[in-house]
Amino acid sequence: MKSIKGFTLNELIITVAVLAVCATFAGLHLNAYARNKNLETAAQHIVSDFFTCKEKAVSENTTYQISFDVAGGSYTIQPGTPEAITKRLASFGPDIEILNASFGAGQTVHFLARGIVSPFGNIKLKNSRGSKATIKVNITGRTYVKLYNQ
Repeated sequence: MKSIKGFTLNELIITVAVLAVCATFAGLHLNAYARNKNLETAAQHIVSDFFTCKEKAVSENTTYQISFDVAGGSYTIQPGTPEAITKRLASFGPDIEILNASFGAGQTVHFLARGIVSPFGNIKLKNSRGSKATIKVNITGRTYVKLYNQ
């Protein structure tokens, strides 16, 4: 007598059900992961612009500034080449917003030709999941990013 090898219908149904449950959970976590990565990318992009402005201010012996528009969710780099450049955080994800930008008494940071920042301060970003990022810049232009993921 010949033995038949293979899976029974019950084994296949159980396997497909387990895979469906795993895929559902993976999809939910992937969405949360993508939102947090978008927030991290936006924060790193701002840090990169800080570094670029500091380097250009020193090499061109001029002052660069970045002004944050909290309500509009954007920031403007001046003097910029050839003119001011405005960047929107929505380009990193539709749910990223600026909670506040605090540099002294205003929302503008200046990168001076000597390589220092005046006034120093911080920017706080948030996404729709409630995850937050804080970007701090000190007087020497050094930046630090701290992420609080939900």
